[in-house]
Amino acid sequence: MQLRWPYPTGPKTGVWGPTTSNHNFCEEDYIITPYIGEFMNTLTNTVYVIYGAQGLRRVQTRKDGGLFSTLAFPYWGLIGVGLLSAWFHATLKYHSQMGDDLSMFLAVGSLYQQLLCFGATQAQRIRYTLAILGTLIPVSVYHVWADEIYVHEIVFAIMVFLVSRRTRALIKRQIKSEESKKRLGNMTTFGISSGLFGYFLWSIDFHLCSYVTAFKRTVGLPWGFIFELHGWWHIFTGIGAYTGMALVEYLVTIEKGKTGRIEEGFAWPVKAVLRDLDMVEREDVQKEQ
Repeated sequence: MQLRWPYPTGPKTGVWGPTTSNHNFCEEDYIITPYIGEFMNTLTNTVYVIYGAQGLRRVQTRKDGGLFSTLAFPYWGLIGVGLLSAWFHATLKYHSQMGDDLSMFLAVGSLYQQLLCFGATQAQRIRYTLAILGTLIPVSVYHVWADEIYVHEIVFAIMVFLVSRRTRALIKRQIKSEESKKRLGNMTTFGISSGLFGYFLWSIDFHLCSYVTAFKRTVGLPWGFIFELHGWWHIFTGIGAYTGMALVEYLVTIEKGKTGRIEEGFAWPVKAVLRDLDMVEREDVQKEQ
């Protein structure tokens, strides 16, 4: 049985016509099917969609939730990232690239809004929401109009930093047990580290493309799929983004004194951490009794 096939000759032009995007990643164009420009880079975006759908599935049954609640907005943003990024990698067009770039603001902006608005008055929620929109909309317009990337990346990095700082502050505010604080802090670090590791792989894929391509062609298909490093960026950033969103959801929906299967409805890695956390909380309750 044959376990290795040589790569088709490429890159090729697909049904969407010549590439017009500014960025064209290391995966060779249209070598698997004429309908998908970068096959693995498109396919791996399902990670965002799956995690986002899992989040929506959990919050839609909550009394304070629903598919169009504040709890659901970050997960819709994550699904948007997956769909728009897949559109870009499938078509390799400039307009789809802009959709991919700006979808990142959907996810991080909605998560930051959720953090700011927790415990705030109605007037404060309106001010926070307008402030976020007043920042991200002009940056998005400038990004598309000026065809630049640096302002977009700087603003996104600042937003991620603010989300991380606010999340850690919320852990200190909502969690009493020092052991639980430590575990949730480690989960925050894990989410950020997952995204940074994905960026590391993205950088190798981008800056050392000729070497990566030569190696992929040496090992052949399907093994070469494993070394589509931009696809791993999607996977690791999807894990990191979901970790942050699910952690924030947990923190803003804690029911005081409640223990017992608090991890229900969450996905890995959050589910595993909250299961352990639930055991810690129950031990604390038993000690108090």
